[in-house]
Amino acid sequence: MNIQENRVRVTDLGPATLETYEETRRELLRAADRLTRRIRQMEPVRTMEEMNELLEADRERKLLMEMISSCSYIIEWLATGRRPGNRRGIERRASYQREIPTDPARLPTAVWFDQEDEQEAGDAEMKHFRLEAALRGLTARERDCYVLAHGQGCSFSEIAGMLHVSKSSVGTYMARAQRKISHNIGHVVIMRVG
Repeated sequence: MNIQENRVRVTDLGPATLETYEETRRELLRAADRLTRRIRQMEPVRTMEEMNELLEADRERKLLMEMISSCSYIIEWLATGRRPGNRRGIERRASYQREIPTDPARLPTAVWFDQEDEQEAGDAEMKHFRLEAALRGLTARERDCYVLAHGQGCSFSEIAGMLHVSKSSVGTYMARAQRKISHNIGHVVIMRVG
């Protein structure tokens, strides 16, 4: 059994800078061009050995093209400072993309008041405290949709028109808000002082 030894040539390209990637891409383009010329010279194919040689050269050319594509991607990223293909940079994200997601259940909500205040406050103010505690953790858009739907009795299509979003987006915001509120209601902690 004859085992062939694969030899890999390792070339130190130096630091990963824009210039080194551009030089690497130039060398890869030259190698791909040489291979393309060699493939053209091999045609027309007359024997099976020539066909195998042509297929191997074509595989090498495809690999080189993938490497060129990767280098171009990295060069664009290094040159612009942004990920290629992104429409917005991180500094221009929408508000929901800039949010840091937190689980409201892990942050217990505490409402502080004295016992005398409790007697004076009555049920309306207690409900207000509970409502505010339940609404914590909602994004501004979820809060707007929830208040418009449940507080003012607007339909999803009316809310969509007011907020300039689609009706399905309103449904999504409402579902998220309802899920968060349901979760928050069970985790409201009322602490009495005094």
